[in-house]
Amino acid sequence: MIRRREVLQLGALAALTHVPGIAAASAGSFGRAKRCMLLFLTGGPPQLDTFDPKPDAPAEFRGELKTIPTRISGIRFTELFPRLAAQNDKLCLVRSVTHRDTVHTSAGYTMLTGVDHPLANTTTATTIKVTPNDHPHLGSLLSRYRPNRGPTPTFASLPEYIRDDQINDYPGQGGGLLGNSADPFRLEANAERTEFDPPPISLPPDVTADRLANRRRLREQFNRVEQLDPGDAEAYYRQSFDLIGSARLKSAFDLHRESARLRGAYGDHLFGRSCLLGRRLLEAGVSLVSVYWHYEGPKDSPVWDTHGKNFPHLRNRLAPPTDCAVATLIADLEARGMLSDTLVICMGEFGRTPKINALGGRDHWPGAQSILLAGAGLAAGSVIGATDRRGAFPTQEPIAPVDLTATFLHLLGISPKSELHDRGGRPLPVCAGKPVTALLR
Repeated sequence: MIRRREVLQLGALAALTHVPGIAAASAGSFGRAKRCMLLFLTGGPPQLDTFDPKPDAPAEFRGELKTIPTRISGIRFTELFPRLAAQNDKLCLVRSVTHRDTVHTSAGYTMLTGVDHPLANTTTATTIKVTPNDHPHLGSLLSRYRPNRGPTPTFASLPEYIRDDQINDYPGQGGGLLGNSADPFRLEANAERTEFDPPPISLPPDVTADRLANRRRLREQFNRVEQLDPGDAEAYYRQSFDLIGSARLKSAFDLHRESARLRGAYGDHLFGRSCLLGRRLLEAGVSLVSVYWHYEGPKDSPVWDTHGKNFPHLRNRLAPPTDCAVATLIADLEARGMLSDTLVICMGEFGRTPKINALGGRDHWPGAQSILLAGAGLAAGSVIGATDRRGAFPTQEPIAPVDLTATFLHLLGISPKSELHDRGGRPLPVCAGKPVTALLR
């Protein structure tokens, strides 16, 4: 069991917002990322069984997995990630992300927005709901402060809207305070989870491009005459008109335009297909694509939530598709000359308990999480932070989600000091954190 002293230490770490090593970043790194792929491993990956193994810890902590070397001397991953180990010289591994929220929905909100949920650790998961007062997702902030000019959406998400146990929606996936117009362009997998249903962005056979243009002009004239205040509904109409007939966007959904070899490298799994589609959407001009790990597993681990049978689930369901897809995405972006100005983020809600439970699983543990970053000028082949000998808490460079989010915003060319306004008109900072200098050096 985790000792009481460690629980108290976790509470103390939660108070960290600005720590040594977190300061204003140099102007040279501002806006280096033209686009972003955010891979969210819903459920919470175990840090000890992925990218921060502890081979010298007692067996009830280290688990049954062997470790393997990576391209960086002295840095080891577990045996389940050989492709990522071979790509480690292109990654920035962060082993010291820490917060205190143990609930999926509110912790997911914190990681996706950089803001602690107001109900964090005060209630049950089922009472945490999506509200109009939620802080916006990183992609929604891009939609407001760095919107695309043209027919391509700024922010897209796939392959499903994530829910805790497929019942309670995670807040923080959409526009929140910015309104529905800043929500993502949502793409859903088909019922068989084999491919994606194409979005309805083609004109009906009886509607020509000229006829559509006439409808759009008529609507704009009506709004001017009536002096209507453009709101979310009008923004939806504008987005819909822009999307219809977008050849670049439509072609992005045809994964068979890629070679069979590349499709196979991403993997015959919905997460792999989602990563491939995400890369194609970035090429089509989407600024941020959020790929969520989807619900498909048994009750004891429907996603990365491995409360029971942690090691069989990792071996058989979770690690191989992740290893294939993420490693191939990094290599693919580099081969296309996109990695240097694309920010790649791979993270979850939290880590998992260092000690294995009676069901052979690991429970929720926000004290330490390992995340992978790449691209956008980040220091390739670097490791930021470290944890204690049992992987429970950071011993170097603890990084809070608020500062992690500030770093992402900085790289994407949005000042964390920009202002939002709540529904009452009161000003709020886009992000209360500061970019992490260690990530931007």
